[in-house]
Amino acid sequence: MGKEHKIRKKSLREVTADDLMQTHPVTYHQNATGFEIATALIKAHAGAITIVNEEKKPIGIVTEYDLLRAIQEGKDLKKVLPTELMTEPVVVSEKTSLAEVLDTLVTGHLIHLPVVDHEERLIGLIERHDVLAAYLPFKK
Repeated sequence: MGKEHKIRKKSLREVTADDLMQTHPVTYHQNATGFEIATALIKAHAGAITIVNEEKKPIGIVTEYDLLRAIQEGKDLKKVLPTELMTEPVVVSEKTSLAEVLDTLVTGHLIHLPVVDHEERLIGLIERHDVLAAYLPFKK
């Protein structure tokens, strides 16, 4: 069942993070290089990569901006580790309401929001456009 079809069966108040999220986000471990992350971002047409530990728990997020800043500072992306670039991720649980997802994105000025399960393992990613796409079917 597609994301849009799943959402249409609910009221806007019933929509949660698991309805909105991309279910196969690109991830890397902290031993990757900035170059590997940049390459993955380009291939996936993504704006961010979530850095996870061995248990698949998010420990950081590296965005296009982080990589651009590193290049601007003259860093060699083949030698830079994610820990030198990443910021601590703001995450939501899979059952977080649409209202709370919106509040988190807007007040935090965030573009990417990792989604975790009850064991805090990464299971998805919400980007701002995912929220907009979910909203549109309700307002036709």
